[in-house]
Amino acid sequence: MTEADVIEQMVEYQDILLNGVQVFFTIVSAYVVAVWVFLRHAGFGLRLFSFFFLTLVLAFLGRVAYGSQRIHDGFVQTLIELDQSVGLSPTGDAALNNALTGIDTLIQNSMNGALVVVYIALFFLTFFARSTLRSNAQPGGSA
Repeated sequence: MTEADVIEQMVEYQDILLNGVQVFFTIVSAYVVAVWVFLRHAGFGLRLFSFFFLTLVLAFLGRVAYGSQRIHDGFVQTLIELDQSVGLSPTGDAALNNALTGIDTLIQNSMNGALVVVYIALFFLTFFARSTLRSNAQPGGSA
């Protein structure tokens, strides 16, 4: 595999990563709407099932992301080997430095931290948040 092939695949990996982020935000946004519209009035069983399903989907998405990360690590290792044998172009050197200086790790850790915070918030919204609307409320403040 040449340096150009590796760089092309790393750029494609970034596209896959951004698509994964897009899917994550879509799932979370849809779940928040579901909590607000349906689940706040639902029984515990439906809430439990919904949160279990959300957990399953996020775990699947996380597994796909983990597999993609392993492939990315292989690209970085290939760049290291190419650098040691024939040297890298400035583009290859920049891609390798991103991985070796910790920028890639910082981004991964930030995304993982955001996932944990969002997951805990969705757990709270699903099981503990109470509706602020009264079912018999009339406009003007009288019930």
